[in-house]
Amino acid sequence: MSGTMNGLVLPVLGRTPTGVPGLDAVLGGGLPAGRTCLIAGPPGSGKTTLGNQMAFSHAASGGSVIYATLHTETHDIMLANLRDLRSFDASIPGDRIRYLNLLSALESGGLDEVSRSLAREMHEVGATLLVVDSSVMLEETPSLSVELRRFVQRIEAQAALLECTTVMLTSTEQPELVRPLASHANGIIHLSNHVMDSRQVRLLEVAKLRGAEHVGGVHELSISREGVVVHPRLESMAGAKRTTTSPSRLLASGVAGLDDMVGGGIPTSSATLVLGTPGAGKTLLGLSFLAEGAARGEKGLMAGFHETVSELVANGERVGLELGQHIRERRLRVQRDPPLDLSADAWAWHLLSLVETHRPQRVFIDALTDIQRLIPSPRRLATFLTALTNELRTLGTTALFSAEVDAYVDQQFSFPIPAASAVMDNAILLRHVEVRSELRRVISALKARQGPSDTAIRELVIDGHGLRVAMPLTGVTSVFTGQAAPLDQPELGALL
Repeated sequence: MSGTMNGLVLPVLGRTPTGVPGLDAVLGGGLPAGRTCLIAGPPGSGKTTLGNQMAFSHAASGGSVIYATLHTETHDIMLANLRDLRSFDASIPGDRIRYLNLLSALESGGLDEVSRSLAREMHEVGATLLVVDSSVMLEETPSLSVELRRFVQRIEAQAALLECTTVMLTSTEQPELVRPLASHANGIIHLSNHVMDSRQVRLLEVAKLRGAEHVGGVHELSISREGVVVHPRLESMAGAKRTTTSPSRLLASGVAGLDDMVGGGIPTSSATLVLGTPGAGKTLLGLSFLAEGAARGEKGLMAGFHETVSELVANGERVGLELGQHIRERRLRVQRDPPLDLSADAWAWHLLSLVETHRPQRVFIDALTDIQRLIPSPRRLATFLTALTNELRTLGTTALFSAEVDAYVDQQFSFPIPAASAVMDNAILLRHVEVRSELRRVISALKARQGPSDTAIRELVIDGHGLRVAMPLTGVTSVFTGQAAPLDQPELGALL
């Protein structure tokens, strides 16, 4: 491919897909074809696993790969460590992937002999991808600045003739040795390990990619039986623009009396926050919203972190919700992700993938406070939620998010997730209050972007017939504190 500028024909770089989930999206399509890229990271950051996964994916798509190592570990041991990965295919090595150990060439003739050996092998097999695992070479061979530059230049020249993409894996333990490689590389990818809130987090950053657009910033990377998966930072790739289409209609909430409180119903393509103390009815309200849609033939999706499907079905049955039937008939899907060692970006991309597959009109996320705990930096939460809600709107869903208010009794009501207030179109508060030594549930509409809402604080009744909004609480004040006090002035009681 080529372009023109002032009459000159300019080549347009092609791309070599890595086949690593999420990575090609960050790279804008893959590595620059026929060029040299450097993947640098400390031990344990995933370099060798990433390099092998690229090799297997490239070979599986019909390419020819050379994987060259310069360390004492045998290839049998290295491959044995990869056998549990789903990306590993024992039938490929020896056919489409040729593994070479060039340690003896390095010891006998230095980097010049290594480059000559690689050139011979590349021509012999017609390699289209070359992976050089050179970490130990850099650490154990001193005074290599000039030699390394010459080595990289030779490899790049040979690869260009064959239109072979080269990936060099190296350590960042000694930056002064990496610099000669980095100055010649067309792409540089940094891997790193961090401990965040006692959780090990692997991160990936594309520091350089000449002639190719890519997604900047830091992205999480995970290694499991699925292999290496890159989870692009959600706000860097999703929900960049807010959908401005006006709601086409209002959806029934499934809670008797609630629709009147919020201006007639929940607007389509909106995001609603349901706040509440533990046990106030947040989950049941969300399930009622999904069940109402399912009864009308609309698909629903619940993304939760705690209750199992059987627990949700049993809880629903206690209030007259037939969730089991909706699940069996595939109108309702439940996705549970225990928040034990979870990445917020991995969770969000999985959720959006389910939305694209299931195509629900209604989504209930229980709870936003669990997502908040998955994001180490509080400053990031606002942009993360903006991206998530905008993407859900773009996909045509109407979303409810629950969030927990920890304090049952508090003289000052505080919003548990301030970053969510501007993102949400509507906000509903559920909580327990003490009225004359009796614990009662109340509900109020804090915000309704679509129009006027009921300002009364009303009682919420939960029984075997479902949830319903009852009469306003009268004769009491300070309900938001959770400890209502009797009104001393009768005329104020009439206002409530």
